[in-house]
Amino acid sequence: MNSLQASNISVQLADRPVLQDVNIAIRPTQVHGLLGPNGAGKTTLLRALAGLQTVDAGQVQLSNQPLDSIPASRRARQLAYLPQGTECHWPLLACEVVALGRLPHRAPWRSVPAHDAERIEAALREADVLHLADRPINSLSGGERARVLLARSLATGAEILLADEPVAGLDPSHQLQVMALLKARASAGGTVVVVLHDLNLAARFCDQLTLLNEGRVIAQGAPESVLAPAPLQQAYGIRAWYGEVEGERLVVPLMAKD
Repeated sequence: MNSLQASNISVQLADRPVLQDVNIAIRPTQVHGLLGPNGAGKTTLLRALAGLQTVDAGQVQLSNQPLDSIPASRRARQLAYLPQGTECHWPLLACEVVALGRLPHRAPWRSVPAHDAERIEAALREADVLHLADRPINSLSGGERARVLLARSLATGAEILLADEPVAGLDPSHQLQVMALLKARASAGGTVVVVLHDLNLAARFCDQLTLLNEGRVIAQGAPESVLAPAPLQQAYGIRAWYGEVEGERLVVPLMAKD
């Protein structure tokens, strides 16, 4: 199993510190959630873990090897990155978009082999978009496009999936479905890093959490410790109500008292 970690990484963008001395270790078979207010550095951290953002200090390692020393073709087979947003400029069919996830495994100008076709169909089914396979992606709703793009990442077959707000814009049913899918993939031997804003989803589906604020890690560990009153107050300026329904943990954000 591939491990992923960042040691003392710092990133500056437009001469502004975005990440400062961040340490994070992503364990196989777990869902690791990245939390924090807007502008905390979550997306920058995820991009650094994917090798898409150069770090100014520190190092990212994949299975104890510097990430920037790994050839891009090999890295693309080991890491799948799902960015924010669902904008698509080309009227490709949904199945063609998902097929792009198999490019790291295919020689140039070759037709789609049978085993790739099977993986593409499986990814469409996992993301609950098989019924949309023959629809142009730019004819789909934002939520439908988001699930097609998730299927593209799943089709890669990478052990590590880095997903930036994959449930944003989805209805409650599909939010739960996507999070359950990510949890199942981790439990089956994969590794998932996911940026979230929903504290309930983080509490219910994540094994480990990293809470960022102003580019620094202010809490890290199991959900019950990271979502405790003090870290939430420090990061978001909120308090919370804690409860349990049918064995599921609930964290309800509340405005801070004056």
